[in-house]
Amino acid sequence: MPTVLAGVARLGAERIRVVASPLIELGCALHVLAEPDHHDRVAWAAAVPLSAALRTELAQWSWTVRAVRATFFATSAATGVPAWADELAGLRARPPEEVAAELVRPLRGRPLNSRSVDADAVLHWARSRGPSVAALVESLLTDPAEPVRRFVDLLDACWQEWFGAVWEESRDALAARGRHDRDLAIRDGAGAMLRSLDGSIGVRDHDSVVIQKVQSKRIDISTRSLLLVPSNYIAPHLFIGEIPGAPVTIIYPAGGRTSVVPTAQQIRARLDALASPDRLQVCRAVASEPRTAGEIAALWGLQSTQVTRHLRALTRAGLVTAERQGRFVAYRLNNNALTELGTDLLTLIMR
Repeated sequence: MPTVLAGVARLGAERIRVVASPLIELGCALHVLAEPDHHDRVAWAAAVPLSAALRTELAQWSWTVRAVRATFFATSAATGVPAWADELAGLRARPPEEVAAELVRPLRGRPLNSRSVDADAVLHWARSRGPSVAALVESLLTDPAEPVRRFVDLLDACWQEWFGAVWEESRDALAARGRHDRDLAIRDGAGAMLRSLDGSIGVRDHDSVVIQKVQSKRIDISTRSLLLVPSNYIAPHLFIGEIPGAPVTIIYPAGGRTSVVPTAQQIRARLDALASPDRLQVCRAVASEPRTAGEIAALWGLQSTQVTRHLRALTRAGLVTAERQGRFVAYRLNNNALTELGTDLLTLIMR
């Protein structure tokens, strides 16, 4: 289930770029505005000083900044700290057909790492978002000049009303975090640097790291470039972008490495262990006090061999702990593991 970055040991520092991009950071911030709940920023989103008209217009385009986002929100050709005016001018100077194709990327379906646009599929998924979005997307596909201009104007309005001031306050810190991470790669290697970015990234072997995401894929970066983009708005996500002709992009929390959560395999083992009704009875039996397998079997009318198997499975999953009392082994429910299971599962899914 996890994502694996292979070829890490062969990734030289000369192929690692860092950018503090106002355009990418605005995309991350707009994602939070569209989905503030799972970012735990509901109060922040409500306090963003945007006019009612701009909020309404942003709602029409919110599908461009969801889990899959428009290409220019997911990668950059720049290095260092590009100016907002330059990034915006770059968008305006591009052919509207190109910008439109990048805007509809979230609706294109698989494979996301393809440049082709299946117009029928895009229109189909646009209709699922309501008639106004469907009409907007149809205009992007058939006559893109006006809707692209409208979208770029929307970004500039966000900058003027709100985000320009936010960027001025955060720009230098984001740039410093990026430089720190590249320096770490030069000093200790790409693997050590990648592991420092987020609690979901761990070692698989000397040449690869594993990222705990509900996304089973393998990306070979041994001959590719890597783009690091620190962000104040990406958490709890860790964004990995694989776009044709662009470096592999990692947008990661600028605030530092997040706490480590159990792996996808560990969480799945816990869910599997709880899938049996009899195991839930066993959990109930050891919830209030330690009990042996024989005692559980007698009190709950279960076969002792079945109880023993259930306890072993629950112990392997970390949901039950065992302690020896003389010649007996007593089992106790691991309350913390059960309490944290929902949080761990949500963290994994959101990552």
